[in-house]
Amino acid sequence: MTNNLDNIEAMRKLDTADILQKTREMPEQIERCWSDWKTIAIPAHFATAKNVLILGMGGSGIGAALTIALAKYDCPMVVEVSRDYNIPAWVDKSTLVIGVSFSGNTEETLEGFRQAANKTEKLITISTGGKLASLGSQHRALHYQINYDSQPRSAIGFSLTSLLAIFAKLRFLEIRDNDMNEVVTCLNTLLEKIDADVLSYRNPAKLLAQKLVGKIPVILGSGVLAEVARRWKGHLNENAKNQAYFEEIPEMNHNALVGLEYPEELGKKVFFILLESKFNLDRNKRRSMIVSQILTQRKVGFESVSVDTNCGRIAEMYQMIMFGDFVAYYLAILNNVEPEPVKIITFLKDRLAEKE
Repeated sequence: MTNNLDNIEAMRKLDTADILQKTREMPEQIERCWSDWKTIAIPAHFATAKNVLILGMGGSGIGAALTIALAKYDCPMVVEVSRDYNIPAWVDKSTLVIGVSFSGNTEETLEGFRQAANKTEKLITISTGGKLASLGSQHRALHYQINYDSQPRSAIGFSLTSLLAIFAKLRFLEIRDNDMNEVVTCLNTLLEKIDADVLSYRNPAKLLAQKLVGKIPVILGSGVLAEVARRWKGHLNENAKNQAYFEEIPEMNHNALVGLEYPEELGKKVFFILLESKFNLDRNKRRSMIVSQILTQRKVGFESVSVDTNCGRIAEMYQMIMFGDFVAYYLAILNNVEPEPVKIITFLKDRLAEKE
């Protein structure tokens, strides 16, 4: 199998589930989802919530993390994500609980939702159906049905946009139609630069993927882009089947930087990716610059990534997500692996389903 990223036919033979097309469809997902939520009436008393808990794992949970990152400084309430079976003790009748599971059958999310349903009536479920939709129906939860055939990680346009729509409708965040129209416009513009039919020599996503072959990527981000870095890490794991990690600035400046000393041949094994944003705090911008200098001194490979600086914060976030999704896709091709299957996760779930 060729690893030539400019041979689209060869890529299609490896990509039997057409993950490339799903990656391209993010702007369409967002447009469709935002439009759907305009027709959905959320019970008025949900707006009286004192705090919000979002339940979600993996590809379904990353939308929660990104929403929380946006809400951190603009939403006057506690908003948390639960990536476990048990929910926090502070959940009560004043809590809005949103369960997100693409399949509707994620066991941690189901258990968390069962617990939450005993404490609050402010309940929303987001899934393609499954047990979560049925459980939510039993407790009169508001349900949003995702009608999209893909892996959960490829439906970020639905999971993330649904949460932003809920927060906007309840006025927990100020997000307008113009903001989401800008997202779609900026993504389509980015797509023209990084899509598969753009040759490698002028395609920044392909060029970055080529630098990651045989490496362990470490993605750095601050602010909202810290959670985008988490998304990059997960996509590199699942699509490229490549080990990857993410770190948050400034926290990594207090620990991870010291770990650059060993092993001695670290520079041959890792590659750092710095996600840059015009919205980052000035002190964090300076920290990122100094980290670049340190990596240069240590002879550790790195690259800084930025997108259209004329777009707003939400559009920038979505663009960074799409850029990372394409990098992960191209690395899968270079690794000569089919992007879609996650056989190890399937094995784990099968073993969990066995009787002890």
